[in-house]
Amino acid sequence: MEEIRLTTESINAFLQRKKEAGNKPETITEYHRILMAFREWMSPETKLQKETLKEWKRRMQSEGILAIRTINRRLTVINQFLDYMGERNWQVSCIHIEESEKAILSRGEYIRLLLAAKQLKKEQIYFIMKTICVLGIYLREFPQITVSFVKKGRGEIGTSGNSRKVVIPSCLQKELLAYCARNHIDEGSVFLTPRGGELNRVVVNAAMKQLCVAAGVKPEKATPSCLRELYERTQQELQENISILLLQYYEKLLEADDVTAAWEGRDL
Repeated sequence: MEEIRLTTESINAFLQRKKEAGNKPETITEYHRILMAFREWMSPETKLQKETLKEWKRRMQSEGILAIRTINRRLTVINQFLDYMGERNWQVSCIHIEESEKAILSRGEYIRLLLAAKQLKKEQIYFIMKTICVLGIYLREFPQITVSFVKKGRGEIGTSGNSRKVVIPSCLQKELLAYCARNHIDEGSVFLTPRGGELNRVVVNAAMKQLCVAAGVKPEKATPSCLRELYERTQQELQENISILLLQYYEKLLEADDVTAAWEGRDL
């Protein structure tokens, strides 16, 4: 096969196969999101060829934005899609993860980092960490966190064609507005460097590393990527809990139906 058309139909057919295989709804949603991100990167071209996935892998690595774990997850999903389409020889290997890159930040460690920032009076890094972990945004998206955005409490975040809705919980919204008032930030981006420039990963990483001793957290865990992965894990756990609650509610509804209209008596 010379090429594969990455169309809505082929994506939906793949996802339907995954549903039939017993994958959870949240997993199907993630697969869809990754496939659409891949398609957006390919746009306007929709022809998937032998070298396409290799090039996407190289591009994601060279940009240095995504965590290795996130890149590997994306590659795994596209590899599965290629398998479904009958082109396993187009698959690519995942990136080897070094031990330091396997660091997982727990919620308790995250809280300790916040407390250390408060203790050391590092107000900006406190709110940077909290904004990443509460909203799940990337550092490159921080310029979009403006004073007007915070006042509205919701809006679109991301690049054109790949944006998503973000809602700021009221507790964080109040804190950010108070932060802006204390620091005389009346308009524009809420988070800037002392010279008025945009935040970058080096500055934020360095600021987080300074908290590690006081927080009792390993330095390799004090990164924006680890904060965002904590957000993603939390969201997944919430979705799983919601699914369980919905199933329990549905079972109670069916039991109530049976009380009235069961074919055989409930005492059987």
